[in-house]
Amino acid sequence: MKDKKYYSKLAVEAARTADAKKAENITIYDVESKTGLYYYSLIMNALSSPHLKAIEEEIVTKFKRENNEYLLHRDGILSQNWKALDYGGLVIHIFDSNTRDFYALDKIYSDCKKIKWEKKQIKKEPKKTKTKTPKIKRKKSSK
Repeated sequence: MKDKKYYSKLAVEAARTADAKKAENITIYDVESKTGLYYYSLIMNALSSPHLKAIEEEIVTKFKRENNEYLLHRDGILSQNWKALDYGGLVIHIFDSNTRDFYALDKIYSDCKKIKWEKKQIKKEPKKTKTKTPKIKRKKSSK
């Protein structure tokens, strides 16, 4: 049985997939306290209608291929401004920025906990390389 932890991992994977496709303003909300229907809501912006479709298809394809996870419902099929993907415990919303502002889901979920999805940046220390000091050849002095 799929539990909240499973959908948490799925939400993070979807956010990272969307990020790789250059989605913007990606936010995962833990909405279990707001609704008994699902655990997480993932909201993001696309820059254009083709971009919106590309993000949607990348997530759907990746979930099928890597997780054997199929959509329960898809909404906004004909919309050029918004898509919704329902995976049971996770609902993904892909908006253009004006539509996201209009529906204001971020305000509805403002009291919900946000889930961190970005990989931690590991600071790499610069490699210390040994510099060789050139040897100076000295001429033998003749006395």
